[in-house]
Amino acid sequence: MMRLRQAGDGAMLAEFSDRLDPRAVADVRALDVALNAAAPDGLIETMPSLRSLLVLHDPLRLSARRLRALLESLAENLADTTIIGRQWLIPVCYEEEFALDLAEVAASKGMSMEEVVRRHIGATYTAIAVGSFPGLPYLGGLDPALVLPRRVPPRILVPAGTVAIALEMSNIYPQATPGGWNILGRSPVPLFNPGWEAPSLLSPGDIVRHRAMARAEYDALLAGFGDGTLLPHETCRA
Repeated sequence: MMRLRQAGDGAMLAEFSDRLDPRAVADVRALDVALNAAAPDGLIETMPSLRSLLVLHDPLRLSARRLRALLESLAENLADTTIIGRQWLIPVCYEEEFALDLAEVAASKGMSMEEVVRRHIGATYTAIAVGSFPGLPYLGGLDPALVLPRRVPPRILVPAGTVAIALEMSNIYPQATPGGWNILGRSPVPLFNPGWEAPSLLSPGDIVRHRAMARAEYDALLAGFGDGTLLPHETCRA
C-alpha cells in the first residue's frame, strides 16, 4: 500500500514499504514510469529509491492536492504498468579458494557448507538497487536462514567477482573494493564496462538466479569474457 507524505512546499514522497522489499522496488519503478508518462504540468523531477519515490513539483503549477490525487489514481493501476525486469543466470564458483567465509557462515547457522550453497543457489533475487560502486547490485531475496550482519571490521580489499551476503541481500563485487560482506564464492561474469552502451550489466528490477560451477568452468568463462569471445549479455541471459 502506498503512503504519501508532504516533503516541503514542492516535494511529495510516495512510500511503499518500511523495509527492503522487491515488491516495493517494482512498485516504485512502475509509479515512476506512469507519472512521467502522464507528464503533468509542473512536474520537475522524480527520484526513485529502494522503497519510495520522491516527486519534485512546482506548487504554483501543480498543487500538492492535485499531485496527491494523481499519484493515488496512478497507484490504483500499478499492475498495468509493472515493468518486468530482465532475467539472468549468473554462475558462481563456491570452491574453497573463493569461499573465504563459507565455513564460518555454515558454522554460525548450524548448517553444512553444502546446505549454505544450496540455499544461496535456490533463491530468486531482485536487483533492488545498483550503485555505491559502479555496477554493484544489491540483490534482495536472500533465504531468511542465511541473513547475517556485515563483518566487523570489513576487509580492506575484496576481489572483483566476489559473491557475498549480508543483512537480507546478496551481491557481486564488480571491481576490487573494500567490503564487509560474508564471502561465499566468486563469479567470472563482468558486471560493469564503460565501453558498453549501458555500462552496468544489471539494472534495478532485474531478476537474478545463480548456479554452481566448477573451477575449470570458472577459468574458461573468465578467459572468454576477458578476451571478448563471450559476452555476458548473451551468455548469462536466462
